[in-house]
Amino acid sequence: DGKTLDTAAYELPKNRHFTDAWALGEDEDHNEIVVIDVEKAKEVWKRKMREARSPLMTKLDAEYFMALEQQNTTKAGEIAATKQLLRDVTKLPELLNATSVEEIEAVWPDYLEG
Repeated sequence: DGKTLDTAAYELPKNRHFTDAWALGEDEDHNEIVVIDVEKAKEVWKRKMREARSPLMTKLDAEYFMALEQQNTTKAGEIAATKQLLRDVTKLPELLNATSVEEIEAVWPDYLEG
């Protein structure tokens, strides 16, 4: 909501991958605390996934055009399928249905490693 916090006044989440997803919440005693908003954390994770796939897509684009130049439609089709897999990485049900930061972080397919 754009509110600026004096972070020294709060115990902050230990997981620093999701600072852009920090939000104010309440503990069981109704004290104001900093929590990680899971929906915002999903968006942060999707951004990390997009950053990881970007160089992979660039490499695959070059390979795709080489396959087309060589009229290797089989190879071009395989590359196109891999590119679609990378495009869909942010739509994985495991990510969309995650209910905790731990579940979000568990969604990192091997194919994002290149």
